Amino acid sequence: MALLTGETVLKVALPIVLLALWTLAVRLRRLRGVLRKYPFTSAFIEIALVLAGGWSLGTAAEILREALLSDQTLARPGMLVRLVMYLAVFFSVGRLVEAAAVSQERHGHGDGLSRLSRTFLYGISLFAGLLVFLAANDFPRLAVVAGGFAALLAFGLRQTLTDIVAGVALSIERPFRRRDWVMLEDGTIAEVMDIDWRATHLRGWDRAIFFVPNAQLAQQSLRILPKLGQPYADSLTILVSGDEDPEHVKSLLEDAAKQCEALLPRPAPVIRLADASSIPYRYSLWVHFDGYMSSFAGREELYSNIHNAFSEAGIQVTTKVQDVRFEPLTRRANALSALGDATGVKEKADAVTDASAGL
Repeated sequence: MALLTGETVLKVALPIVLLALWTLAVRLRRLRGVLRKYPFTSAFIEIALVLAGGWSLGTAAEILREALLSDQTLARPGMLVRLVMYLAVFFSVGRLVEAAAVSQERHGHGDGLSRLSRTFLYGISLFAGLLVFLAANDFPRLAVVAGGFAALLAFGLRQTLTDIVAGVALSIERPFRRRDWVMLEDGTIAEVMDIDWRATHLRGWDRAIFFVPNAQLAQQSLRILPKLGQPYADSLTILVSGDEDPEHVKSLLEDAAKQCEALLPRPAPVIRLADASSIPYRYSLWVHFDGYMSSFAGREELYSNIHNAFSEAGIQVTTKVQDVRFEPLTRRANALSALGDATGVKEKADAVTDASAGL
């Protein structure tokens, strides 16, 4: 290996310094926004720096090995350089895959990579690079030891690995994406913030973040609520007295729905007399909003329009009617008298039976 001259130190240190500066620079918000517009340009720059930095790190490790190890038979010359370069090459492959995903997201053909997907991608890439290095450089014992250690680690972290595999499956299938609103089996409604390596991050109405393990989430039956640009259907129930003409009530409801700007014109609102077998009559309104979040303000506007239309027509929305029946006092008194007579007869019969037994 080369001696520690000034030129050697410069060749080794310069790529490492440039890679460190690039790593710090991409954390700046303004530069990060510019680089996202050109994902492949950013990827090629980073790949070049990673390859150069990998060669420099391997070279520095070889220099330290030669300085610390007097017996050169303890390690093969140049082995550390080859190891770092294998890892750098496979890291570069993962970086190109990430750049392709970002490019697809910019063109509206995908949702990019989540934090879990990115971690899994680079983890698989580096692990594949390590396996190829071991196979190419004939390390059978090390491969066996690594396999045994991996088996023990998998057994000890089986629940965590289950969450990781479930998270990867969710990232690939994409039943929901970031910023989607979902309803869990217990009725909880929350916004999807991110899918991590162990759990999915959700944010509720109170703006609090809570975590659901990926394995538990993958086993649930979820409802993905429509987002902005997707129709969200909702059914409203209005109770009106049976004295009002149903056709007149339906006409008022239709006018109120037409004046509601939050409703989608297509599909058109559907108004039906759902139940006229009991008092009050029940009317159903089937309407569509522009996404789930728009339905809150839309329902408020629709109910206000219905209130104004009914007020002008002299109609009031009623509550359910409960039937209470009163029994005449004379009938109740006769029933109690008959019960008392029957009780007295029974008491006399019991007394006669006791006297006979005494004789």
